[in-house]
Amino acid sequence: MTVSELMNLLEDCDPDAEVLILNQPSYPFENSIMGVTVRSEISGEDDEDEDDEAPSSREDGTRPNDVFILEGQQLRYGSRDAWAAAAR
Repeated sequence: MTVSELMNLLEDCDPDAEVLILNQPSYPFENSIMGVTVRSEISGEDDEDEDDEAPSSREDGTRPNDVFILEGQQLRYGSRDAWAAAAR
C-alpha cells in the first residue's frame, strides 16, 4: 500500500478519531501507534534525490522512502471480523 492509497482510505474517516493497529488475525490485539518513520531515517541514508524521480529499489526490493507505522502499546483484544470488513 502506498501513502496516497492509505490517505484515500482515511479521507472519509473522522479526523479526530484515534488510529490504532490491529494485528495477528488468528489472535488479534489492538495497539496504539507510537509514531511514523522512513527507512532512510533508520539506516542513516539520505533519501533526498536531486531529480523528482522516485528513489530506486534496492536488490532486496526496499526503498529509502519506505514508510513504517510503528506499533505502540498493546491495548486490548481485537476482533477477527476486522479482516473481513477491511477496506483495501
